Amino acid sequence: MTEAEQLLIAAADLNMKAAAAERNDRTVQVAPEVIRELAYWIEACGRITARAGGIRNTGPIEGPIEHAHDIARTHLGDSK
Repeated sequence: MTEAEQLLIAAADLNMKAAAAERNDRTVQVAPEVIRELAYWIEACGRITARAGGIRNTGPIEGPIEHAHDIARTHLGDSK
């Protein structure tokens, strides 16, 4: 199994846990390594955007990078 497949499986599992917790008005326990992986992904997308000069210049990966930007902005706040 590739790292990408492992990451997709982990993301699907986390989404299922979050959806179940939301339905049951509970919180989700998230392991630090999951938070670290998400933070790494958001940071990597930020670096790609910085090198490209903007989200619109990232070509075929524009969608995931824009999504990472939205997640960071929503949960970490705008950095000006």
